[in-house]
Amino acid sequence: MRKFFATLVALGAAVAIPGTASAQSNKLVVGLPTTPPNVVHMPVIVARELGLYKKYGIDVETVQLEDGVKVFRAMLAGNIDVGMSPGAVTIIGRSNGAKVRVIVANSNKFEASMIVRDNVKDMADLKGKRIGIQQPGGFADLLSRSVLRAAKIDPKDVNFVTIASEDVPALVADQVDTAILHVEQEMLAKSKVPTLHAIARMWDVQPKTLYTPAVVTEKSIAEKRAALQAFVTANIEAVRVMYSDKAKVMPILVKFTGYPEQIISDTYDFMVKNCIWDANTGLGPERYTFTADLMTKVGNIKEGQTPKYEDVVDLQFGKKAIEQLGEWKGPVCPTAAF
Repeated sequence: MRKFFATLVALGAAVAIPGTASAQSNKLVVGLPTTPPNVVHMPVIVARELGLYKKYGIDVETVQLEDGVKVFRAMLAGNIDVGMSPGAVTIIGRSNGAKVRVIVANSNKFEASMIVRDNVKDMADLKGKRIGIQQPGGFADLLSRSVLRAAKIDPKDVNFVTIASEDVPALVADQVDTAILHVEQEMLAKSKVPTLHAIARMWDVQPKTLYTPAVVTEKSIAEKRAALQAFVTANIEAVRVMYSDKAKVMPILVKFTGYPEQIISDTYDFMVKNCIWDANTGLGPERYTFTADLMTKVGNIKEGQTPKYEDVVDLQFGKKAIEQLGEWKGPVCPTAAF
């Protein structure tokens, strides 16, 4: 993992995607970390489909890549303007010299869970079980190891099983005992095997993690400041619509995720109940500090090279957006502006 992250910046130009970031000052290309998008990443698409970007004078195109690391690389290479990329990847990239900044964090909670078959009653039962992952060092691998650490189980005492990128079929078919799933995947899996259940919510295991903020290069900030301001304001407004008008956003969520309406409805209700999105900026220092310190502790950032909060987080866009929109105080999921 140390070598993997250490080469992150150097690999910035390795990701080529159709069409590069537009030079037009009022157009932004935004990269999303999954294809199709997960519900947790939908504020960008909701803002576009509801015309909020146009309302603020910009045109936004979205591209969907396979994971947050590829999004980060594409943003660093200039192929996209804004990358919805993991906070940990961004902080590590900055520690390695990448001139990047975080401008908003709409999905601030670490939205994923370890879902297990009925032969696993609690985390202690994971010993000896088949742990489903896509690849060593990948999303499911890292999160599964986080759960194992919480359970005080040595990874040598479980069996890691490589499965296809789609986790649900392998879990449903009893090829593995566990899978790391997003909420809509969990709901779909449970509709097929009702005894499946969560033994670990990542927002409980790592409650202060900076999850998937919007990341840009300092070059983009200098060249597209007005467009980025409009992007941040529109995204915060989109989250507020998602919290306040289920009927308006449901058709968008169903269309772009491709999941059945009932699955998405259950997913939406669950995510609102657990306040997965941040309806203000999501840029308070607590989550940043926790994530940066953790990456340093586990060796992904060299001692003495941990970037400061103010070196990574650019508050100017969020502050202006809150001045314009007002601070969100509910009635559901009230959050602090910063």
